[in-house]
Amino acid sequence: MVALKSEGVCLYISSDTGSPATRALIGEVVDFTGPGGQAAIIDVTHLKSTAKEKLVGLPDEGQISLNLNLDPSDTGQREAWEARAAQELRTFELELTDVAATVLVFTGFVLEFSLSAGVDDKISASITIEITGSVTGFPAV
Repeated sequence: MVALKSEGVCLYISSDTGSPATRALIGEVVDFTGPGGQAAIIDVTHLKSTAKEKLVGLPDEGQISLNLNLDPSDTGQREAWEARAAQELRTFELELTDVAATVLVFTGFVLEFSLSAGVDDKISASITIEITGSVTGFPAV
């Protein structure tokens, strides 16, 4: 069994300017969830069916959510903040820690960039990205 360490995972966001577009690391990420989605189920049952009949619809890659330590000087965090404010579609790259350097690539909209803080604590941020289109890059086994 081979497990991957989470330390060293990187999420990059593309800039919306320049040709070619540049990418910036979203820094200070503490944890993430996603990408993960599902497909719709299309009911094709008819009057001669003897049981429910179904087809699988288009996949929806869902969202990816990040929790991070706020760093206003971080270029990637600033790019995410600006992308949310401008409602701009961006390209993201999630680089895993395996030897083959698996990189999941997807486009999405930054839906949320929110801050939180408490007594005797750090200022944290959370980012939610809505994925549009396919996620590519998962390696074949």
